[in-house]
Amino acid sequence: MNFKKSKKIMIITMMIAIVFTMISCEVEQEEVLKVGMELKWPAFESMDTNGDPEGISVMIAEELGAYLGMKVEIVDLPFGSLIPALETEKIDVIIASMSITESRKEKIAFSDPYMYFKILSIVNKNSDVKTYDDIFTKEGVKFVGPKSFATLEMAKEKANNPEILEFDDKATASLELVSGNADIFMVDAASAVSISRNYPEELMVIYEPVDVSPIGMGVRQNDTELLEKLNEFISKREELGVNEKIATEYDDVLNELVGKGFEFYLYEN
Repeated sequence: MNFKKSKKIMIITMMIAIVFTMISCEVEQEEVLKVGMELKWPAFESMDTNGDPEGISVMIAEELGAYLGMKVEIVDLPFGSLIPALETEKIDVIIASMSITESRKEKIAFSDPYMYFKILSIVNKNSDVKTYDDIFTKEGVKFVGPKSFATLEMAKEKANNPEILEFDDKATASLELVSGNADIFMVDAASAVSISRNYPEELMVIYEPVDVSPIGMGVRQNDTELLEKLNEFISKREELGVNEKIATEYDDVLNELVGKGFEFYLYEN
């Protein structure tokens, strides 16, 4: 091999190496949006059979990432740990079917609502709570739910001398209800129907909603730039085709769970 040909090959090799280095740097520098949620709430936040995140909130997070031009990392955390994780910058945003409440707004900032959850009541059949009127009028009713759940705050405000039982996750709260240690678990409609179907001998659903809960994305209070982008995304979801994608993927699932499609969650009334 002559010197000129060897030099030419060397230059080409170096150029290829430089290109690959630049591509690698771009990949490494791609911004990551860490999205916190608890993956125990089908059909909104859960895992598939391989342990990968799936659900409506996961789809929303991925569509948000595409809109922002960022890679999305789903961070699975207990529901009660989401706000502390946001405050300590372990995550960047909460997309976890989280109700917008005044007490939470003291700690974090919320986007505009992007869904509305109708809140139903699951009750133990052996409880004295039999009707909608019983929920807030009977004295000493035992309300159960995951820590920091908005429905527990509602019980504290509206119920007659209630007993509040808080647990780390939905599964534990549900078992307390099944065992009879609690009277009532107020939760979104899909979860209420799903849980009650798992324990038909012990549980029943009171279908009159106790509340309609606006659902927002949570960010740190000083993260005004991200909050503005979230609201932009929420306002453009229809034209971006996000709602249609979710309906196509999950209408059958939601109809099976609660008898309503995704559109049921998009409006307050």
